[in-house]
Amino acid sequence: MAGGLSWLGKHFAKVEVVAGQSVVQQQHIPMLKAIAEGLLDPALPTTGRTQSIESAVNAFVDATKTLAASAQAELGQLLNILENPVGRRLIADLGTSWEQATPAQVQAFLVSFRDHPIPALQPGYHALHDLMMAGWYGLPEQWADMGYPGPPFQVL
Repeated sequence: MAGGLSWLGKHFAKVEVVAGQSVVQQQHIPMLKAIAEGLLDPALPTTGRTQSIESAVNAFVDATKTLAASAQAELGQLLNILENPVGRRLIADLGTSWEQATPAQVQAFLVSFRDHPIPALQPGYHALHDLMMAGWYGLPEQWADMGYPGPPFQVL
């Protein structure tokens, strides 16, 4: 497995980072939708679920724009590896596409990624988790469901 990860890392080592833009590319969106559903399942509404997942992914993309260039490059590498069929199989243990993966398969991947026996892989889970959660709970339309009235002041 280490040899495969080494090849994947070298293959996807070049990620172009442009200030103010996200490293998320169109091919990453189906994967991010699956991850959003896996992470946010209990918080997602039953009606408007698809739109909520899309909002979460859009907020994730926006959150990535604020990262330092080095963090964006690392995130871009991670997304490229997980989106690639070989990386998806080696790291996520998914033999299907992200679109075909069931929520249970995605949640199993997230747990195994979080608790991975190779400690160097665990930050990848935390990056996906933290950016998705920050994006989702940063959406004003989610605040009422959490009982949060909003910030006590408006930032200009």
